[in-house]
Amino acid sequence: MSIRFESVSKVFGEHILFEDLNLEIKTGATTVFTGRSGCGKTTMLRMIAGLDEDYSGAITGVPDAVSFLFQEDRLLPWYNVEQNIEFVLRDMMSREKSAETIRSILNDVQLTGHEHKLPQALSGGMQRRAAMARAFCYPSDMLLMDEPFKGFDKKLNNVLFELFERLYANSGKTVLIVSHDHWLTERLTCDVIDIAAL
Repeated sequence: MSIRFESVSKVFGEHILFEDLNLEIKTGATTVFTGRSGCGKTTMLRMIAGLDEDYSGAITGVPDAVSFLFQEDRLLPWYNVEQNIEFVLRDMMSREKSAETIRSILNDVQLTGHEHKLPQALSGGMQRRAAMARAFCYPSDMLLMDEPFKGFDKKLNNVLFELFERLYANSGKTVLIVSHDHWLTERLTCDVIDIAAL
């Protein structure tokens, strides 16, 4: 199985981002999208997720359940950390299972003790970790991540990367990552697609 772009064209104003693009992306594996800024990496993620449908051609093979870690944290400001994660788990699991899942993921991203804080009371790095926790624990068949490890120090990057590896490496799930970080492609077993070269 694979995600297929079939004769896909995407235009921004007078700028042609993709023209008659045919591309196959492996499912059940990790793929990293690289390339210069503005070449369409984030747009491609949004098209795959169904958030941008303003294109011609067809994109097929996308799993039904998708979790998206955006480049912006997108935490709901009126909910605390725990409530932000619980919000995406509603109707997905029992209240008891949800509470257990939240406790575990907050411990994994080193936010235990901060679960009742509103986003504005957190540092930028803590907000990013809360968003990552939410994306990681949402039950999905595919995880999309836009610059997931940007802005962390080396020590925390290692913690979060190891968490990602533990949860997703060899999981059989499809993971698509936009990243400028060369260390990521060096450490991951992944396919690499240079979007600028398409």
